[in-house]
Amino acid sequence: MKEHLKTYIDSSKTAHVRGLRILLEYFYATEIFDQITKNKIKIISVFGSARTRPNSSQYRLAYRLGGLLYRAGFAVVTGASRGIMEAANQGVADAIARRVGEQKKAPSLEAARQTSIYKRLLKKHSVGLSISLPVEVESNPFVGVNATFHYFMVRKFFFGTLSSGFIACEGGWGTRDELYEILTLVQTGKAPVMPILYLSQNPGHLEQDFRHALRKKYISPEDLNLIHLVRTPEQAVQVIRQFYRIVGEVVHDRDQVLRIVLKENVTAQKKRGVEKILSHDPSSPLQLEWKGKELILRQYAPSSYGYLRRAIDLLNK
Repeated sequence: MKEHLKTYIDSSKTAHVRGLRILLEYFYATEIFDQITKNKIKIISVFGSARTRPNSSQYRLAYRLGGLLYRAGFAVVTGASRGIMEAANQGVADAIARRVGEQKKAPSLEAARQTSIYKRLLKKHSVGLSISLPVEVESNPFVGVNATFHYFMVRKFFFGTLSSGFIACEGGWGTRDELYEILTLVQTGKAPVMPILYLSQNPGHLEQDFRHALRKKYISPEDLNLIHLVRTPEQAVQVIRQFYRIVGEVVHDRDQVLRIVLKENVTAQKKRGVEKILSHDPSSPLQLEWKGKELILRQYAPSSYGYLRRAIDLLNK
């Protein structure tokens, strides 16, 4: 059925079959990433410019970041292209190869890459979401599992649903589009609160943009809690690990029910502190319940989810 549908789409006018193609892409990617989601490994998105050269400092930052994320127990998903994306995937791949080489006593990284355990780990920890563009013909060679999309919006959907954190490195319009999209989704409650970071040795240009938006009151001071500006990969990994120190996951259920699932019980003092932060927002009547290792918020619609991020930071202290 899928093959017949694909033939029909390929032979028809785009405007007539756009909805079908979007649906087909969705199911195609869902099947590919089914095994990834079953692993229960938290996946971190890393994105940045495809034009970054391998000899640049930004490339080296992304390479170190990929290796550090793998060693911290995370998987990495990128846009599977060159530049920053290749650097992050390569950082993961080389870290896997080194670990496999030590365990199997492989004489080189290349020998380690030929082993079945390396290939199995790469599929679990190095993910690619390609976009079909004339200027980006093939994926980088360090991706273990990859899906190629025609539509940016379907690709973004999978970035959002697969990821437990976002790290943007320096880049152009595409990078800014992805960074501001996830910030908007979290700011408006359309995506769960998660660690969102901007990694740059000189983040002043982004700080300037934030200050302008704050001065004009386009964003609130609490919204700035939703993003961390970091200068080193080590700082980036530390922020993400800290976010998931006590908090296991943040889940948006139906009917405006939000659950924060904890890995362990927290003290009564912490609970009171969390309630105090969340009750600071007068626009959102507090309907809060502690149930075992869960904090449940019902009908929670704050003026800024930055309050929730502050509460999560307190839980993780």
